[in-house]
Amino acid sequence: MTESYNVVAELDATFGEENAEALLGPIAEYSGAAARSELGHAEVVFTIPAESVRQATSTALAVLETYPWSLLSLLSLLSLLSLLSLRVLSTADFDRLTDMMALPPLVSVQEAAEDLGMTRQGVLKAIKGKVLPATRVGGTWVLQRSVVDSARARRGA
Repeated sequence: MTESYNVVAELDATFGEENAEALLGPIAEYSGAAARSELGHAEVVFTIPAESVRQATSTALAVLETYPWSLLSLLSLLSLLSLLSLRVLSTADFDRLTDMMALPPLVSVQEAAEDLGMTRQGVLKAIKGKVLPATRVGGTWVLQRSVVDSARARRGA
């Protein structure tokens, strides 16, 4: 019986605006998302159908092999990617784990701009320059409320 599995793969690359689209490309058809892992590396999460965890793992590895690993890649950050870790869970188990984790309050780029007295483009520039840490969810950047509050406090000081 086919079941849904979630894959979390940590890649030996930095995550940022310059490579977010390239990270999402190969996993777009699998409801993929890309972000910075807890260790500061690029992390991709996607969902695949499979009949067993073994088949899901094989499929996940095949999907990950479609990333532009060669030196001919247009994005030098992706040219030497390697897989650091791989976790494959049934979607039910993945959902149970994520339900146990408390998500921090998030704000959009526009909300951050308003709170910081900046333009939307200014916030995007700060994200690109790694001044403001952010996570890309699909095509949208989000920032933790605490990051924006800290940045506002620094600006006011």
